[in-house]
Amino acid sequence: MGIYIHNVKDPQSGTDFKGSNPFDNWYVERDGQKVYFSSLYKTYDWVSGDGYNNLSKWIEAAAKDVGR
Repeated sequence: MGIYIHNVKDPQSGTDFKGSNPFDNWYVERDGQKVYFSSLYKTYDWVSGDGYNNLSKWIEAAAKDVGR
């Protein structure tokens, strides 16, 4: 599971831009094919996804997805 925090306000510099998904850099091989982590693991946006209220739901979903 990954969480984008680019929209969280910093008192000194405001917000930042959304970076690339780091899960696009890593993969596992399955049947000779590269399967990137970005296709296996969900990413969430802290601000637009209301992370303050949804973090526990995201963690629960990630725990259920382990091994799939």
